[in-house]
Amino acid sequence: MRPWNIAHRGGAGLAPENTLAAFRDAMARGADGAELDVQLSHDGQVVVHHDWRLMAHVARQDGIWLAQPGPRIKDLTLAQLRAFDIGRAEPESDYARAHPDVRWADGEQIPLLSKVIAAVKDTANFHLLVELKCDGSDDSADPLALADAALAAVRDADFLSRVIFVGFDWRALARVNQAAPDARCWFTTDDLTKLGSPPLAPLLETIKKMGGEGWFPNYEDATPAAIALARALGLRLAAWTVNDPADMQRLSSLDALCTDRPDFLKAL
Repeated sequence: MRPWNIAHRGGAGLAPENTLAAFRDAMARGADGAELDVQLSHDGQVVVHHDWRLMAHVARQDGIWLAQPGPRIKDLTLAQLRAFDIGRAEPESDYARAHPDVRWADGEQIPLLSKVIAAVKDTANFHLLVELKCDGSDDSADPLALADAALAAVRDADFLSRVIFVGFDWRALARVNQAAPDARCWFTTDDLTKLGSPPLAPLLETIKKMGGEGWFPNYEDATPAAIALARALGLRLAAWTVNDPADMQRLSSLDALCTDRPDFLKAL
């Protein structure tokens, strides 16, 4: 059985990340789903955006790109956020050079999670990996408030069966599990070498004890030994962000691969 082809941020190597244009592109390419990041706006709306701040050289207002990272997402209302066009990177920017194959889409705005669900809902078996973008910093929304709001948006759209909640802040995932035992949560881990390469077995056992259905590691941490440990605990397995075809082949036994290039994965 092949892994799900999950378009990271909607397929950031092919379309402007975390936009409705990207999610529609992922569906058109036959991806099995998309990963996206959610935060809370100042007025409590669940919005889709990765960085804590409006992205320099991507967000523009009145045709002018931000030269530096803009205001924090949590400090702007939905109306203020939607005043920015995020559909095209500044042509000579590092971001544009790092994404040479993107088909830009002028006029794209930061979407609501509810709007993304509405856009993908009619595509059968298309799933969303909803990353609860939060941590302990001042830039983040309260993890519990974000978890509650995101879960409410998914429930209101009657989409819970096609959502998997992911995230690095396990407090938010625990909140989802507590509020909705039928929700699926795959616990994300950063590059474990950055964390001093902690013993893996206790980490995976903690995910299991916290009600996690799956483990969502950096692709380099998905070694044969790690995969075996996770499978022995009954955990589902995905990996981020897998962009090299050789790594896609190596990890083809996983349940899902999250990639900026769903076209590469589909070709395999």
